[in-house]
Amino acid sequence: MLKFNRISFFSVIGIATLFAGFSGFAKSEEVTKKITLSEALELMNANHPRIHAAEASLRGSEAGLRGVQNLPLFAKLSPDMKYRKQQSTLGIEVADAGLRQEIRDTSYGVARGYFLVVYSKQQQDLSKQVLDILGKNIKALELKMALKKTPEDEIKLQKLKLGFVEAKHKNSLAVTGYERAKALLTEEVGGRKKVGLIEPIEKDFASYELLGLLTPEFIEEMVEKTVVIREEVIKSSKASQILALEVNAQKSARFNPKFRTFASGSDLHYIPIGVQGRGENFTPEAITIEMPSSLVGKKNDRVARAQAFADRGAAVEESTKNLIRLEVRNAFQLLLETRISYNELKKVEPELKKIITELHDTSLKFLNTDNAELFEKAGKMLGNYNHTKFITMDNLADLERITSGTFSVGLTCPATITNDGKRIK
Repeated sequence: MLKFNRISFFSVIGIATLFAGFSGFAKSEEVTKKITLSEALELMNANHPRIHAAEASLRGSEAGLRGVQNLPLFAKLSPDMKYRKQQSTLGIEVADAGLRQEIRDTSYGVARGYFLVVYSKQQQDLSKQVLDILGKNIKALELKMALKKTPEDEIKLQKLKLGFVEAKHKNSLAVTGYERAKALLTEEVGGRKKVGLIEPIEKDFASYELLGLLTPEFIEEMVEKTVVIREEVIKSSKASQILALEVNAQKSARFNPKFRTFASGSDLHYIPIGVQGRGENFTPEAITIEMPSSLVGKKNDRVARAQAFADRGAAVEESTKNLIRLEVRNAFQLLLETRISYNELKKVEPELKKIITELHDTSLKFLNTDNAELFEKAGKMLGNYNHTKFITMDNLADLERITSGTFSVGLTCPATITNDGKRIK
């Protein structure tokens, strides 16, 4: 017969109880925080590693300028030094634009993640409601068939059961999609270790009546304003100026057969706009600046080569502006397309919800064929409306990113137009 050591046995029980208590304490402490989009953006600014990396790049550029300014006297006598100082100053402006671009891009990621959670929860709730309706009607029909079976009812029951299986599959997809969306949002604001468990406080999306505002003239105005302030344009413009200064720097070195360029001690952190695509998703190819760390040859040859790189830099700036104009116009067209569907579905949304609610509350109404078809169509249209609302919000947030806030409803940056579609003067 087995014997337990009383002390060790109760010690184990005590330790297990203690750990269970700690475990319960840890679980109770990890409460999901409900936050607004503004709060999510604040968390992003404080915690996101991409923003920290861009800030580090800016500090590096600033240190680089101080390094040039603090060189020993004999180094400062180098004929190219005044150009290196100008290039370093421009390099800081490139890094600063890079930081602002990173904040803008990451803000869009946070907004999209936030809206995706709201949308996923709507789809999860809708699919659960559909499951409840189907389940009630299956039970009601089975009760009816227990009293009297008919071939028509047997066929109807099989259809209901097949619909229930399909709805259960969609519900499981909605549940996992909701959890994935929450995980994405958490990472976009800085990661779970830093921010804990979070989810949106909102259950639906704001409504913006913008179609009357989006005239061709207004869109072209937004295009040209964006081309002036977009961070990639600023970076390409400053990079082009740095390359032009390299021509003067090479001219200053008269007798040196091998002369360093700004690229020997700096990195512009220049990322071109756009990614080349082919086929149905064609996008024009972006081009980048070029500059080796040193140029070799007689002064005229080095200057000629530096000029060629400067000419390429000017072409990069022009190409960047053209790509941004295309991107802004396309983004507005996507919003216009989505808003047409949104406005049409918004008109019938109250009726769709009424249909679903009535069928949910009175399951016996669902037992005739007409109501079954009505229920199926109403459920699909309501799901499509939820998706259209999400796409609309995604388009609006992306337009704020693409236009660098020139066009904004206040999702990721201060609004430039009001909710009723009127422009803020």
